Amino acid sequence: MAQNPPQRITLVMNGRTADEAVVQIDGHSYLDVETLARIMNATVSFEPGRVILTGPAAETVAEPARIAQGLSKEFARAGIAQLAEMREWKGAISSAIRSGVAGGNWLAPLLHEHRARAAESLSQASVAAKTESDKKALQLLKSEFTNLGEWDSQVQATIQSLNAEQNLNPPAAQSDPLLAKISECGSFLNAMLVGGDFADSPSCH
Repeated sequence: MAQNPPQRITLVMNGRTADEAVVQIDGHSYLDVETLARIMNATVSFEPGRVILTGPAAETVAEPARIAQGLSKEFARAGIAQLAEMREWKGAISSAIRSGVAGGNWLAPLLHEHRARAAESLSQASVAAKTESDKKALQLLKSEFTNLGEWDSQVQATIQSLNAEQNLNPPAAQSDPLLAKISECGSFLNAMLVGGDFADSPSCH
């Protein structure tokens, strides 16, 4: 029986082409194994009774490194604002120390107002905390708030008791361990919030 003449057609594989690489004869397609190996970047070898086609070594796909979740912009802004309120509060306490005034109707309401502002700002930061890093950083802000409140209470108690030698003496106040801890934590938190990545510090615990 008569056979149709072979036809040569183009092979396209993974976007790579080989012109007239496929031969079609009576409805069947035949591909030269060496051409296939070239397109696949493979190697081919011939042994008695068999053809060995070796594909390219599979590229090792490295598992993506786990990217640390940064602070959200909303929380960072709220945290920076809260730190500013705490600095104002801390400044008011320091003013009382520098003045050396024992009591008076002006002191407690003033410090109470600063405490309330810092507490409200902390509440806003709590609402803004969405990511895990935000929530971890929020705990550090809360710790700083607690320590500052403790220092406030100590200063007011000392003023009211008129036993002002240590807390109302500016040089002595500079060596106050609690104040030093508050100052160190405040500086750390400000740098962390501006940088946008969560970190931890013993001074904030």
